[in-house]
Amino acid sequence: MAKAGVGDWVVRPAAPQDLGALTALATALGPGMTTLPADPRVLAEKIDASLETFAGRREPSAATYLLVLEGAGREGDGLLGVAAVYPSVGHPYGFFSYKVSQLVRRSRKLGVQARIELLTLSNDYTGATEVGSLAVLPALRGTGAGRFLARSRYMLIGAFPDRFAPRVMAEMRGWQDEAGRSPFWDAVGARFFDMEFDAADRLSAVEGAEFIADLMPTHPVYTALLSPSAQASIGRPHRASAPAMAMLLAEDFRYEGNVDVFDAGPQVHAERDRIRTVAESFVAPAAAAGRGAPLLVSNRDLAGFRVTQVAGDLDDAARRRLGVGPADQVRCAPDAPR
Repeated sequence: MAKAGVGDWVVRPAAPQDLGALTALATALGPGMTTLPADPRVLAEKIDASLETFAGRREPSAATYLLVLEGAGREGDGLLGVAAVYPSVGHPYGFFSYKVSQLVRRSRKLGVQARIELLTLSNDYTGATEVGSLAVLPALRGTGAGRFLARSRYMLIGAFPDRFAPRVMAEMRGWQDEAGRSPFWDAVGARFFDMEFDAADRLSAVEGAEFIADLMPTHPVYTALLSPSAQASIGRPHRASAPAMAMLLAEDFRYEGNVDVFDAGPQVHAERDRIRTVAESFVAPAAAAGRGAPLLVSNRDLAGFRVTQVAGDLDDAARRRLGVGPADQVRCAPDAPR
């Protein structure tokens, strides 16, 4: 694969003809991406749901925007990555988290104070928009492709804000040991679910959260009763998720103590209109966009949504990638590295 750079990529909605390449991508990524299983049936359903969403035919609670990254007409590039936006998560059973909180108890008689950490089941993010399913081919890691694809989701949100919730969240894969086991799952989830961690995580991603509502204990968990390794994993991202976490924090997402109920991976959130890419984006005529500054640029056509990068002015080739003419309006965001 040739070295990638500004202008080499375009992001667009997934299409039925992408199914084979998307399945191959999911296979190359391995089992860690539970929201993108290497299952053609599941992926075909996701593509169909996305097409209906981009066509404006789905309610937010059932909507999915599935975006793919491809080379800008360069032979041999093919499908390079995938990302998704879920406009309103948690319906109908709720989006489940554990909320990390502190309880302070004091004995006046003994003069002793105890600070106790609790995990309380929470549905704080029900109805929020989720950004997730971000992945690029292993060969493209470190090229900037992942950052471009991640920010393309925010270009979509910025172009059509009324289609998304005021709060946007994301969840990171939780910490696993060298053997690939989740210490938190072994200490908590495995006690209540008669299945392995990967099976439970995949079932939640594919089938929804009904079984969590049915089986998850509703009483708080006292973390002092957990193993030291389980306690240390709470709010800690998997080593492979550290770059994605850094990109989210750079966009002004923040961690405030919500973690995944299965592996205790951190969940972060931001106000939709304060996400950095959204807040810094602006609308301009295609003929005037750029003026020498590196930009991310998207069109304003939901069904035909496209995002590309330009090093300077939006030239004819870039306008063709976006499907716009010189007089059309485009949305731009600064692409200076951070």
